[in-house]
Amino acid sequence: MAVSKAVFVDNPSTNVFVNQGVEASLLERVSAGETVLYVWTNDFAVVIGRNQNAYAECKVELLESDGGLLARRLSGGGAVFHDNDNLNFTFISKSSDFDKERNFNVVQRAVESFGICVERNGRNDLTVNGAKFSGNAYYTKGDCKLHHGTLLLGTSKERVAKYLTPDQDKFTGKAVKSVSSRVCALDTYNSEINRESMVAALEKAFAEEYAEAEFCRLAPFMLGADIVLKWTGFFGADEWRYGKKEDFDFRMKTELFGRPAVVALRIENDEIKSARIYTDALESEKVCTVEETLCGVNLKAAAEGRIVRSGTEENGIHVEADNPENGVEDCSETTPAACAIASEAAKEWYEN
Repeated sequence: MAVSKAVFVDNPSTNVFVNQGVEASLLERVSAGETVLYVWTNDFAVVIGRNQNAYAECKVELLESDGGLLARRLSGGGAVFHDNDNLNFTFISKSSDFDKERNFNVVQRAVESFGICVERNGRNDLTVNGAKFSGNAYYTKGDCKLHHGTLLLGTSKERVAKYLTPDQDKFTGKAVKSVSSRVCALDTYNSEINRESMVAALEKAFAEEYAEAEFCRLAPFMLGADIVLKWTGFFGADEWRYGKKEDFDFRMKTELFGRPAVVALRIENDEIKSARIYTDALESEKVCTVEETLCGVNLKAAAEGRIVRSGTEENGIHVEADNPENGVEDCSETTPAACAIASEAAKEWYEN
């Protein structure tokens, strides 16, 4: 479907929960034929991926004692340090209008307008001379999609290292070790780069990329206080930020969707009662579906190789339908992933 309306939103708020609330509100209200570019800046905070363990990725107590906030986003990926030198952007549209290439075109054109040569790598990052200045992630809810990312304008590497805890030894054995990318701040390549100049460049590039569409600006307050407050409260809630407190009986290290993962299970009478998977994989919705699929699996059956995808009462994995709330349209990846995890967990559970 052709895009008929390009909406630009520049949020003056620097509160991470308000900014996340506006993002979710825009995702909830986007119309067919419409593409939104939303930009904002957070004060001192660490934002973790949806499926990450807050305490494994961040020095939470130190962060909060120094006045920072811990936040969790809807999308997958890794932990990111935020301050006033970190500009964030989000593209939002219906799935039928979503075009990742055009989104990247906008960001690349904006940065290159400062005389910087931008490259894309395989992990959805934007780089200069091999050094990363922008990480990107994606989220789907129903028939709506968002693509959001960061632009490192000029932050301190010392502050990043102070609060983030990328443990190089936490994923060993079968899992692939995470490789830390070199990072760079854009203002080292052009001293004229700051929030104001980059926002102007993004707005111009957005209007040029969608020249066929009606261009308009939207102020966040026009979304309505009720919807923004609802989502702001959701993102600021302790259970969302820190994760639900639960005692697990079993943990193991593995790999999921090509990324290191830690699987935590609560087991009663040989049955998985709850599952939590900690990972920086980008496929946050699929990770959640794997967690849901694991619940109810009989580990004894799994140990015997009886992991089946069926609608019977036979012990094993039973997938009744897709999960539209998570935006997962098929189980072609999630069911085999859940089967593999269940088999591996059953083997370790009964061996130990």
